[in-house]
Amino acid sequence: MTSATSPRRARTPLSRATLIASATELADSEGLQAVTIRQLAHRHGVTAMAIYAHFDDKEALLDALGEALLDSVQVPDLTAGESRTNLGAVLTAFVDALRSHPAIAPITARRILECDSGIDLAEQLLAQLTALGHPIGLAAATSHYLLSGVVALVASEPGRSCVPHDIEGQEQLIRSRRARLLALAPERHPHVVAAATPLTMCANPDIYYAQGIELLVNGACALGRPR
Repeated sequence: MTSATSPRRARTPLSRATLIASATELADSEGLQAVTIRQLAHRHGVTAMAIYAHFDDKEALLDALGEALLDSVQVPDLTAGESRTNLGAVLTAFVDALRSHPAIAPITARRILECDSGIDLAEQLLAQLTALGHPIGLAAATSHYLLSGVVALVASEPGRSCVPHDIEGQEQLIRSRRARLLALAPERHPHVVAAATPLTMCANPDIYYAQGIELLVNGACALGRPR
């Protein structure tokens, strides 16, 4: 059978879920700046119009990535009367989800109150904060601080490069940042020079995140105490 008469293999129709998964892989491997309508179309061998059938524009695509990441947050069963522990568990669940796709983490901050899973996360935080003694207005502000703090923990993890899996680029980034700090005048910045290594690389991410969550929880608990 000649190529002229060979049956053409049917292309599997693209779905929104397939495109979100593909865009997430692209962000993981090349960084968020690589996620564009054109690049996603190229990966699937289609025109940009095929992508626009599912997303109005690039911002809508990015919003979908943020919401998908929020959907992946798995908060464990919480224990009544253990608000401090529960608060840490909710924040830890959020951290665990963001750590799996750090390039996308910053997008979640703007989607928390725009999708069901984000609203559920906010509800769980508010419930624990009010149980800790926060009036609802303070609880709302504190929940914003906490969620923003978790996003910042992941997005600014010491030593992280803009492209998560670019190991060579990440190591070069660490070396250049550390060299710049070590070159500072020690009489003016003695503590920064002494901390050059831990400021520019994360030797133990698990400890880094555990300490970050403890700091956030302690701050939230202190705000809830009677003054």
